[in-house]
Amino acid sequence: MLVFLGLHRPGKIGARRRLMTDGSYEIAVFGSTPLAALLAGLLATQHHKRVCLIAETSSAFRVPRGIDLSVMPVTRPETWALLKDTTAETLRLIGQLRARAGMQRIDPIFAADTPAGSEALSHMRHVAMGLGYAVERLPSGAAFAAGDAYRLRDAVLLRRAEIEPLLAGWLEKTGVGQLAAGDVGVTLRRDGSARLAFAGTNFEAALAVLADDAAIVTYLEAPERDRTLALYGVTALLTEPTHALQAPVMIYPDRGVTLSRNRGGGVVALGSGTPENALAQIGRSLAGRSPLRRAGQRIFKTVTTVDGAPLVGPARGIKAVVIAGLGVGGAFLAPAVARLIAGAASEKERAYFSAREAGRGNARTLVADYAGGVLAEAQG
Repeated sequence: MLVFLGLHRPGKIGARRRLMTDGSYEIAVFGSTPLAALLAGLLATQHHKRVCLIAETSSAFRVPRGIDLSVMPVTRPETWALLKDTTAETLRLIGQLRARAGMQRIDPIFAADTPAGSEALSHMRHVAMGLGYAVERLPSGAAFAAGDAYRLRDAVLLRRAEIEPLLAGWLEKTGVGQLAAGDVGVTLRRDGSARLAFAGTNFEAALAVLADDAAIVTYLEAPERDRTLALYGVTALLTEPTHALQAPVMIYPDRGVTLSRNRGGGVVALGSGTPENALAQIGRSLAGRSPLRRAGQRIFKTVTTVDGAPLVGPARGIKAVVIAGLGVGGAFLAPAVARLIAGAASEKERAYFSAREAGRGNARTLVADYAGGVLAEAQG
C-alpha cells in the first residue's frame, strides 16, 4: 500500500546528482543534517551497504535549523554513557576525514529558569561528572539565568557551514548516491521500502530512514507518526555581529531557546513555540545586547517527543525507520544509530534503542527525560 507520493522542496543550485546505474539501494537516508550525512557514510563504509542520501543542499547563506554539540541537557545515565562512547568514535572519523576545520572545542552553558529545570540540570551534572565530564556550577544570580546554570568543559561543536561540504565530498568518494530533495518524487511503502523518481527513472531502496525532523515532517503523514511524536514551531533568527555571549553556545531548556555565536560574530538564536513566544524568549535571552539588528530569520516545523526521550525505530503502521528526539547531540550518536540500522548493534546498544522504539506507549515512562519548555508549545 502506498502511503506517500509527491515532489518536495526544491534543492539549491549545485546539488550533487549521483545514483547507482542498476537503480537499487539497500538504504535511502532522508535528511539534511550532519547526523544524516554521517549515517549515510557510516552505513556505506563500515557496514558495506548500498546507500543514497536525499537532502536539501547546504548553503552558508541560510539561517541553520539547529546545532550539533557533543553534550546535551539530559539526565539519563545510559544516554550519557552511550554519547561518551560514540563521541569518541565520531571525532576519530572527523579526524580521518581531515574535517577538523568543521569542529570547534567550546565550553557551553546550560541554564535553567524553573525549579524543575534546576533539579534536572543538577542531576545532569552529577551523572556527567560520574562519567568523567568536567562540569562547573556557575554562581547563583547570574544575569543570564533565573535559576541554576552550569558550564560543561571541552565539548565539541560542529560548524555546519564548514563541515557539510566536507561530508558531502566524503560521501561522493565512498559511492553514496546524493540527490537534492526537491528533484526527487518519493513513495514510501508500508514495508519500509521507498521508490525514488528522478529524471524519468525510478530507483528502489529496500529501507527508508527518516533521519531528521524536516524529513519526518515532509515524508511521513500524520497517521503514520507515533503518538510519542508532536510537531512544534521553531523560529530561527540570525543577528548582525554583536557582543560575545557568556559562552559560544547557551542552552535554555525551560525557555526552549538555544544561542550560538557564528564565525562572523553574529548570534544564531533558535526558539521553540509560536513565533510570538519564540521571539519573546529569544529577546529575553539576548537582553542587554541592544540594539540588535536582525540579519535573517526563518520559521519552520520540527518534531519533538512528548516524554523527552529519543525515538529510533519503525513508524506506526509503516516500517520506515524514524529518528527523532536525539537532541543537539544527534550527530555524535551516529555510529550507534548506524550499527542499529545495519543490524550490528551491541547488546547494550540494542537494549538502549529498543526501550525507545515507537509504539511502546506507557513503557517509555521508564526512559523519559526532561523536556523543558518545549512541550507547552507542542502542536499535534
